[in-house]
Amino acid sequence: MVLAVAGCASTEPSSISTAQAATSATTTAPPATTHPSDPNRTLWVPRHRAPTIDGVIEHGEWDGATVALMTDGSPMLWMHDGEALYAALDGSSIGAVNLAVASDSEIWILHSSAALGSALYRADGSAWGLDHEFVWCCRSATDDSARLALLAEEGWQATIGFTGDEGVVEYQVNLPWAGARVAVSFQTESTAPAFWPEDLTTPAQDDLIGRPPDTEDFDLDEWYRLEAADR
Repeated sequence: MVLAVAGCASTEPSSISTAQAATSATTTAPPATTHPSDPNRTLWVPRHRAPTIDGVIEHGEWDGATVALMTDGSPMLWMHDGEALYAALDGSSIGAVNLAVASDSEIWILHSSAALGSALYRADGSAWGLDHEFVWCCRSATDDSARLALLAEEGWQATIGFTGDEGVVEYQVNLPWAGARVAVSFQTESTAPAFWPEDLTTPAQDDLIGRPPDTEDFDLDEWYRLEAADR
């Protein structure tokens, strides 16, 4: 099954060039005061007012968020508003981000680069079977109608690399997330991929990048489990 989302196409997103990106003020992400190292691999997600999904980390907008560090030192911010999960990568430059969200029966890989797209895996015995590959959409940095259609159709949206501040990607995830496991990859044209959790093994890192195969053996024990905190 391939989901037909308004404004989507099956062609690959164009390569991202930093020179093409619109840049603005330096981002003001909160300091990495919370660096998850829980031996139970649980990430507590605090509750705050929903941020604006515009690719800009406004002053105070993400204060109080849980901050996890990617392997390249980039902060990954997490919070919720009582319903949706919000995540933001404050990277050093434009790149491709994969936010993977796994329940007991589904794994969504939510991609942002020059376009948005998702791949979906479903539980298939001891492995995971690919339900659909990436279908690309939402290439406009100024018209958010396509990504709002994506939010209505698939339950998530994100900014693309050309929206807002260079290196910042913000997500809203309405999919069931409390109790789900998550992992993130981030790569640019000129740097090696970065990952969170920081201690993923090489096979677990490889699961998060590249074209999704027809079947995959995800080791979800290496990912972090999300739990909602009401503080």
